[in-house]
Amino acid sequence: MTHSPANPAAAAAPGIPPPLSVLVLDDERPIVELLVRGLSQRGFLVKGVHDAAAAKAAIESDPGIGVLLSDVRMPGQTGLALAEELLRDREEARALEVVLLTGGATADVALGALRARTFDLVQKPLRLAEVAAVAERALASCRGRRARALRDAEVDLRIGAAEAERARLVDRLSASSARLDDVQTALAASQRMRSDLLAVISHEMRTPLIPILGFSEILAGGMALPAAEVKDYGRLIHSGARCLLSLIEAALDIVALEHGRGLGPGLQETVPRLLSRVLAAQAAEAAAQGVRLELADGAAQAVVCGDMRLLATALGLLVDNAIKASPAAGTVLLGWSVRQDQGIDILVRDQGAGLPEGLESQIGTPFLQADMSLTRNWPGAGLGLALVTRVAAAHGGRLRLSAVDGGGTEACLELPAAHLPAAA
Repeated sequence: MTHSPANPAAAAAPGIPPPLSVLVLDDERPIVELLVRGLSQRGFLVKGVHDAAAAKAAIESDPGIGVLLSDVRMPGQTGLALAEELLRDREEARALEVVLLTGGATADVALGALRARTFDLVQKPLRLAEVAAVAERALASCRGRRARALRDAEVDLRIGAAEAERARLVDRLSASSARLDDVQTALAASQRMRSDLLAVISHEMRTPLIPILGFSEILAGGMALPAAEVKDYGRLIHSGARCLLSLIEAALDIVALEHGRGLGPGLQETVPRLLSRVLAAQAAEAAAQGVRLELADGAAQAVVCGDMRLLATALGLLVDNAIKASPAAGTVLLGWSVRQDQGIDILVRDQGAGLPEGLESQIGTPFLQADMSLTRNWPGAGLGLALVTRVAAAHGGRLRLSAVDGGGTEACLELPAAHLPAAA
């Protein structure tokens, strides 16, 4: 039987744990009825049962039961045995206080109550005022225990959250430290690279100025010189000026292409004619290096589309690199093929030592070479491949470098079919 609280306002408000209740257990129905009615009239939430099994079921299903008033002597399971079972290893968050009711408070009963850790022992005949006072103290004890357990759980939760946050911060600190190490390493490498870069650029820009300034100074001095010598000086001055102009034009083309400008009007030209012009422009350099230039057979009607000046410049740079990489009496081969999508692959193949280590990762980076030292084998400021990659990209294609079986490198300028870039 269950009774509501005498004061409805005592019911729990939203968000507040409901008040704890009292469960009365006795095999004598009149005693259960007396205690339920008497405690209900005093404002307790209370219900009654008549055997241990019903009491255990009620406590298991209703966590709001905070106090059990149980008779000691009952058929089946005694009050002492029930108390030991209910209170053994019970968590504080569901704390329960047991008050034993007995008609004979013997020493054995008292010791059993202590061992079972019951809250109190009330002797029969029962007085409602005494039972109510004990029940109130037991409820207060139960509320306190549960409140402490809740606070401890909150503290543990906060400690766990703090530990998790600390671990996260430690991880972030470790990651930041690792990133800082990476940044410092990259900064050191960048500083070394900049130092090397300045040395190379300074060397490559000054070198062509030496014959320009030196021989022009001799000619400006008015010294009487043989005509052949004047002609030779003029040739050297012109060569140095062209070298310097080539560096400046390459740098300006790279900047223009980087900003989406620099492409001239879209034109068409057959591949054999374009490659023939490139070979003619590189013939003198190849002869000076003892390298033979060879044009392979291909589809005579294959056509490329785009800015012919930039395409010729890009192919000339690839041929120039191949000449520099080739051994004396080596051969640089130019060829082309038509892909299934009707795009054009233009190949420049040398017989050199192959790709320098680290060059592939730097393709497209202006002013950088695999070897940035002043004692490197290849002269130049490192603008060639940077410009070629940008010319290829501006035409919707790409530059691909690969090693050749048996030694050497193959540069492939892949261009799309019938693509006419708009002039910038």
